[in-house]
Formats: sequence, structure tokens, C-alpha cells
Amino acid sequence: MTEWFDNEAFWEDVAPALFTAERFEQAAEEVEQLVKLIGLAPGAAVLDLGCGPGRHSLALARRGFRVTGVDRTASYLETAKKRGDEQGLTVEWIRSDMRQFRREAAFDASFSLLTSFGYFSDPADDRRVLENLAASLKPGGRLVMELMGKEILARIFRQRDWQEIPDGTLVLEERRLTDDWSRLELRWIIIRDDRRREHRFFLRLYSAAELTALLRQAGFAEARACGSMKGGPYDEQAERLILVARKA
Repeated sequence: MTEWFDNEAFWEDVAPALFTAERFEQAAEEVEQLVKLIGLAPGAAVLDLGCGPGRHSLALARRGFRVTGVDRTASYLETAKKRGDEQGLTVEWIRSDMRQFRREAAFDASFSLLTSFGYFSDPADDRRVLENLAASLKPGGRLVMELMGKEILARIFRQRDWQEIPDGTLVLEERRLTDDWSRLELRWIIIRDDRRREHRFFLRLYSAAELTALLRQAGFAEARACGSMKGGPYDEQAERLILVARKA
């Protein structure tokens, strides 16, 4: 059976909601924060895993970093390449499943942003992704992950929600917590141009402590949690779960 994340139509349908013009504009500031957060040296080799249409990859390339963007969705990579070509930016774009992509000791830093983690039915696949990331970093290399932690979700959880994005698309979202708070099941109804499309998918949920432990098991020497890309504490005011890990 095809998994939800292998459905190209899903990613094309949700793209307007996930990658708004505002989010593209925010990428430069977010990259600035990430660079400061890990002290990334000029010209470093960087992996953007789950790069989507290239928001952060292109912002990193614009700052002079040597960037490899990896994603499994062909249409996203096509968009990313087109944007890069238009802006005269050089990025290595690779279509690959994050469970398979691995390039031994090739990168100074890796990023996994906008909840690009926790898609798989088997939790062992999540560990495999982190092992690949650890193997792909040079000694002392840093990984930054950004996602929704259990603790934040517990504070803001809403069973149903909706949003209207600037192009007029309506997104209706229904959420359900299952398996003792280990999974979030989602149902999105997308209404655009008088057409209605429905998608169901899930994300595996992690607390800061759980993901920190998993990173250490996967080969990272240390990992710490922050509450924003600016590096603040992961406390009751946290905006997102940001994990910063270092390879030995």
C-alpha cells in the first residue's frame, strides 16, 4: 500500500497552505537565526533534508553556503530549481527518500525544518533518518530540527481549525491524538476553485526528552532543546521544538 507521503497529489494540494509568499519571505530571517544558533562558518557545506520548494536552501545559497537540498517530491524540486535558476543561485537538488539519503561525512551542518520528520509508520524509520543524518555530518557537525513538540501541542491543541490563504484556498483541518499521545492523525479538506479534495495523514509526536534521547541513540554526542530558532529555552513559552545536536 502506498504511504500518504508518497502521494504527489497530496503535496501539490497542500503546497499553497504550507509555502505561502509570507513563508518564503521569512526564510532569510530564519536562516540568519539558524546560522547564529550553531555558529555556522562562511562557505560551509549544508544539507537541507526535506527541502520542499527550496525556501531555506535558496536563502542559504544566497549567503554563500554550499547547499544540497533533498526531497522526495518531484514538483517541489522543480519549483526550487526554477526559483534558484531565476535568482542565479547554485544548489545541488536531489530527489531521494530521507530513509535512503546518506553521504558519509560530507556536511558541516544539516537542517530538518517545518516538521519534516515523523512521517513513517515504523518508528525504526525515524531512527534510520537520524542515523543517516549523523553519518552525513563531518565530525563536530551540527544538526538543527524544527517541529511541533508534544509539550507545545498539549498547550495549544484544537480538534478542528480552518484557514483561508491569500489565493482564496480554504483549508479545513481536523486533528485526533492516538496511541497514547504518540501519533497525531490529521484530516485536511482543501477547497480551491470550487473543487474539494480531502487528505488523511499522520505525524509521529515527540517530546523534547524523547527526541533528545533518540538523537543520542542515533550517534549524536549531545543534543539540546530550544523554544525558538533564536535559541531561547524550551519552556512554557516555547514557540516550536528546536533540537540542536552535535556529532562527535
